[in-house]
Amino acid sequence: MQAGTDKAAEVGAGSTHLILVDTGGTFNKCYQPVDGTLVVGQGARAAREILRSAEENLVIDWLEPVCKDSLEMTDEDREAIVRAVRKAADRHPGAPVLVVHGTDTMALTGEALARSVPERCVVLTGAMRPYEIDPVEASLNLGLALGFVQGCPGPGVYLAISGLVRPLGGLEKDRSRGCFRPTRLA
Repeated sequence: MQAGTDKAAEVGAGSTHLILVDTGGTFNKCYQPVDGTLVVGQGARAAREILRSAEENLVIDWLEPVCKDSLEMTDEDREAIVRAVRKAADRHPGAPVLVVHGTDTMALTGEALARSVPERCVVLTGAMRPYEIDPVEASLNLGLALGFVQGCPGPGVYLAISGLVRPLGGLEKDRSRGCFRPTRLA
């Protein structure tokens, strides 16, 4: 699922070209048995495993400009994400952008992307529980985001999580239920 002309030739016409930005988050947390903590792992392992079954139909430019829990993200981290997306967008005109992100601050990153790449379809997703612990939720969310981004509804930033896809601002985290819900204004 690597980007490039060789892979594009192998996959052939009709394949989906995609810019996938993996920034870590709970989606990628791994259990550390020595101290019992969950840490964000490098390498987009979770997304790569989930998308393995579709790799014959996808050409993905994998980006990992930041790899951390979203509560630890800074404005500089969001700028690194924006720079990586802009650079990839120049390489892949028209390719939609899918961002795996921590759920606590995905809206802030979405706002930065909306300002920086308003001509793109950008979909952010994440998970409330790590893929390593509950592969179902992360797989559903990534699959939902992938399906939505392929429909290319037009430029804009969207959130795809908890079985819902809404424009940025249309979903909010409901900590008491452990999921995202439509905003009261949506």
